Amino acid sequence: MSPADLSRTDRPTETPVAWPLRAWFAAEVFFAAASSAATLLAPHATETNFAWPIQTVVVAALFGAIYFCALLLMLAGAFTRIWEHVRVIVLPSAVFTAVMLLPTFLHWDRFSTQSVSFALWLASYLLPPPIFVACYIWQQKRSQPVGFGVARPLPGFARTFLFANGAALTVFSIVVMLFPSSLQAIAPFAFTPLTARALAGFVALAALLQVSMALENDWQRARLATVMLIPLPFVVVLQLLRFASGVQWGNAALWVFLIDLGLVATLCAKLWLQPPVVHRKAP
Repeated sequence: MSPADLSRTDRPTETPVAWPLRAWFAAEVFFAAASSAATLLAPHATETNFAWPIQTVVVAALFGAIYFCALLLMLAGAFTRIWEHVRVIVLPSAVFTAVMLLPTFLHWDRFSTQSVSFALWLASYLLPPPIFVACYIWQQKRSQPVGFGVARPLPGFARTFLFANGAALTVFSIVVMLFPSSLQAIAPFAFTPLTARALAGFVALAALLQVSMALENDWQRARLATVMLIPLPFVVVLQLLRFASGVQWGNAALWVFLIDLGLVATLCAKLWLQPPVVHRKAP
């Protein structure tokens, strides 16, 4: 075994979350709470309470549902003290926030750039990518690699589903980000190019959380991501029902979307109810 291998295996399997990352999670809670309060509670008032006026109220309500579940995720992250248990959400959050800069700059003219809401929006997507990546690199230098020392491996079918579904949703989000008309053609309510691309960013977050869970392949380390994935279909349906008159309920794409959210939530809930057993190596 080389000296490099020895130094790697000598690292602890659990390391504490350093204060810079904990502090940034507190900032993320603030950003998510601000966006959630605007679009979850008053989606009809985005002209004055959000970064840009969203023309279709039900779209704003859908964004509110996603922001609320992201708020739960960031809250849980802020109270998680072990790096290996919070790692699953860090890179997905970094990629998501970086991706959301694309619709911001492509549709700059659609934003209320002189408002406080826009300043919060821009800060919430401009600052996180370098901060999350820097924290990830710093923490990983003091931790074992992803996949090392797995104690509770995910069931094979669960890991396969999470990886495959996450990969498929990632491809979908890329297509919509590049060609928003592909979503506009099948959606159950009206999307603009900006709102279509914003939804693609949100889908990317849910997708990457699933891929990250599969890569961690350890229930203890992956379960934090379920804080967003389990309540998401329930909050989405509640928001859609609030503005049911604006939804084309016979739309096939809507049901594919809802069924997929439901399958992911069901799988995650099953893992909570029947967690994988501890894997013990033979002596």
